[in-house]
Amino acid sequence: MRIRLILPFLMIDNTVPKIQMRRPLALVCLLLFSTFGLSAQKTVFDSVKIRRHRSADKRVLVDKIGTLTLDDSARMFKFESDAGDDIEVGYDDIGKVVFDATTHMRGGGVAQVITAAPLAGPLVGTAIAGSHVNDYWFYLDYKNHAQNESALLVVPKNSSERVIAKITNVFGSRVTVTDFSEKGAAVKMDDLKALKSKQALKIDKQNHPLPEVKPDKATVVVVCPPLAARYAGKGNQFKLHANDQVVAVNREGTYSFAYLEPGKYRLVSQAEDANGFEMELEAGHEYYFLQNTFQGVFKWETTLSRNSREVVMYLAEGSYLSDWKPKER
Repeated sequence: MRIRLILPFLMIDNTVPKIQMRRPLALVCLLLFSTFGLSAQKTVFDSVKIRRHRSADKRVLVDKIGTLTLDDSARMFKFESDAGDDIEVGYDDIGKVVFDATTHMRGGGVAQVITAAPLAGPLVGTAIAGSHVNDYWFYLDYKNHAQNESALLVVPKNSSERVIAKITNVFGSRVTVTDFSEKGAAVKMDDLKALKSKQALKIDKQNHPLPEVKPDKATVVVVCPPLAARYAGKGNQFKLHANDQVVAVNREGTYSFAYLEPGKYRLVSQAEDANGFEMELEAGHEYYFLQNTFQGVFKWETTLSRNSREVVMYLAEGSYLSDWKPKER
């Protein structure tokens, strides 16, 4: 009886002398196992975005879709996009990773354009933006040829658990997944005592002051990320109320900061609706927030979220200063 052993691209007949058969069989098996091993050591995630400056001399941030690859055999972290973004850094050169939940309007700037289109009308854009999308900011610090750099990626919800698990497995204690207990909830507009106050706002594209820690004050930093770079500095005002007063005013793509007395506050982001939460602010501490924006049928909506320093300050770096002040009566 003749027995045949079949492998991919190889058929060996047992009538061949055993000494002649063993060597090619061993080589083929070794080749196959090596190929499988190499592919298993690379983990690839598609549809990951990078948020980076439009150019070296333009502050605004743009999103570019790319591919994230973790190569365990070469111990290399790599991100590349069709727009030419290329981050390639060794595992040992990554110093810090922060994952931070984000919420944004479905469709982003695309939904905003459709909503404003005269033929499409607001209902079409609202259908696209009808639900809030929850993804993850993915911030990392790393060394590039002895120079310290940082990057901000956006991981889609459907792959966020796998990305976080993989990154945590690789980088261990260098990874932080933020989980603030403060969650924004709807607030009645009539409960805002400063609702009818008026503020004048100018966009300062030249100056870019940074907040400082004051030992007797609580430092509050708030950024309003734009849905698309072309809307930076434009559109409605988004106010931040701290109890009975407005302490910051933004438009899309701007940032503000304020120094408050320590104590318990109800912090509320307000546009045509209001959203916020209560929390205790302590002297000598910094607190970082995002005013997330959404297009409703006939009005702008907003939610307030507390976020990590790394993510908020990265977004502030890519935003214009909101130079605002109360209007004189």
